[in-house]
Amino acid sequence: MENENNQVDVRENKLQKKQFKLYFKWTALVAFVATIIYLQVTYGTDIRTAFCCFAGGMGMFMFGMKSMSDKLQVIAGDSLKRIISQLTSNTFMAMITGILVTGLIQSSSACTVMVVGFVNSGLMTLIQAIGVILGANIGTTVTAQLIAFNLEDLAWPILAVGSAVMLVGKRKRTKALGETLVGFSLMFLGMKFMKESVVAYKDDIAPVISMFSKNSIYGILAGLLATFVLQSSSATVGLVMSLAGTGAFGTDPHTILMTAVPIILGDNIGTCITAILASMGTTRNARRAALAHLTFNACGTLIVLPVLSYYIDIIMLTSSDSMRQIANSHSIFNVANVCIFLPMANLLEKLVLFFIPILPDEVSPAKSLDKRILKTPPIAVQQAEDNLKIVTKILAKQFDAFNTALAKKEATVDDVLELANKLKEIENQREEIAKDLNQFLIYLSQKELTESMRADVNRLIYVSKDCEIIASQITKMISLLADQAELGSVINGESKEEMALCFSHISEIYNDLTKKSAITAEEAEQETMLINHQALVNQEARKMQLQHIRETNITPFESITLLDAFRSLDSILSSLKYLCSHVKA
Repeated sequence: MENENNQVDVRENKLQKKQFKLYFKWTALVAFVATIIYLQVTYGTDIRTAFCCFAGGMGMFMFGMKSMSDKLQVIAGDSLKRIISQLTSNTFMAMITGILVTGLIQSSSACTVMVVGFVNSGLMTLIQAIGVILGANIGTTVTAQLIAFNLEDLAWPILAVGSAVMLVGKRKRTKALGETLVGFSLMFLGMKFMKESVVAYKDDIAPVISMFSKNSIYGILAGLLATFVLQSSSATVGLVMSLAGTGAFGTDPHTILMTAVPIILGDNIGTCITAILASMGTTRNARRAALAHLTFNACGTLIVLPVLSYYIDIIMLTSSDSMRQIANSHSIFNVANVCIFLPMANLLEKLVLFFIPILPDEVSPAKSLDKRILKTPPIAVQQAEDNLKIVTKILAKQFDAFNTALAKKEATVDDVLELANKLKEIENQREEIAKDLNQFLIYLSQKELTESMRADVNRLIYVSKDCEIIASQITKMISLLADQAELGSVINGESKEEMALCFSHISEIYNDLTKKSAITAEEAEQETMLINHQALVNQEARKMQLQHIRETNITPFESITLLDAFRSLDSILSSLKYLCSHVKA
């Protein structure tokens, strides 16, 4: 376990993801302002105005699409996550679930991020995640099909209705419905403004765009880059369809598709970036899900690229309208890709495991706690028992990570903050499983059970809550140290050594209590003696800390941090007493 903790890349954490996004946004803003100034100085007001109109239309389109996606998720509520986590019994059902959910919320990125979260928390296996991701790739094509209907003339009436619903509606979901309609209308209004700004200059940009039709690699790179910048595959598809609608891609149907399709192929690869960013700082299994997404889309592009011209000939048979052809090319590519890879899902899983192998001490994923299992209490109890074991193992990882950090002689501010982010990721994983487990156990306790099964359920409830309290105290301790680190100070020297020694002994007691589902009365008595002895050790250590505070120039904030940390150690020890009584057979 210690080796795994040492190998975890602590640089991939939420703090760095936020910093990356912040730097990226500022860079994009500076580049945008610089472009406006350059166009004004070099080409004059007309070109600058057209560019601003195009950028504004793109912003309106993206805002409308994101607003519609977000509010559809509000309307769907918690049932959305329940659908994803429970209706994935096999790869085919997982794929259908991915199609339905992505089609409903109009965002494959949101769906894949949720999947990465479920895999990270252990609520979904890698093979289930692959199925959902395959389905999400089909579901995301619904947006392009909607755009192809060219509902620009209905945008203003829909905007009026949506605004009225927002103003009149009192319930959260009613307001969300209004915002969904507003977002839907803004998508088409944004498309309208993009088209109008480009029409006058389509002949000027045609030479640049013609490169994409002559060399498909340029088109793929352009689609990848556009999706990376826009952080939305649907926005890239909307941009392509908007340019095609103005005639910027030419008038020959084959040339239009030879330009548009490679960009969409690159867009399919670029959309994986969101899942990859979401997997940073998470479990290895979550990173495997993100890698599976990238592998699937990249392989699909490599398959189509050599036969691109023949593929386009097939697409031209589906419609006479260029906008619809582009939408169809997006849909048919993803459907065909899924048909190829769905039977090969197990092979894809093995390929991903080859690149990110399973470590010896890696925690196995949790089992789905489907309410239908409650009809068979013996199986339900066993499923809950298995999930509780995973919870205790994850909590053991928190102990190990804290022990490893405390064992380091001289910790820096960065060390403490990295530990805080790492423990937060582990705690989120434990909390996600424990939340569903506790709810499942309550439902199970309300069933008609035998006396022995009821005793087992009660034991599982108590142990789960004990683990929750222990985890909260560890979280509190690292929060105290992190708050102090934010002020540029860390605890080292004798105080840290005393804390490390006490925490190490407490960790050993926890591991002894949880290495088996239940312990004998004799083992419980021995563990109780260890707990009582450690309570005396903690008491002496706290006295030494008070003496250390009196005899040194330690700051008041650091003094409070030390005393609060030892109070948390006492609380953990107290919870271990209850845990000892609850795991006793």
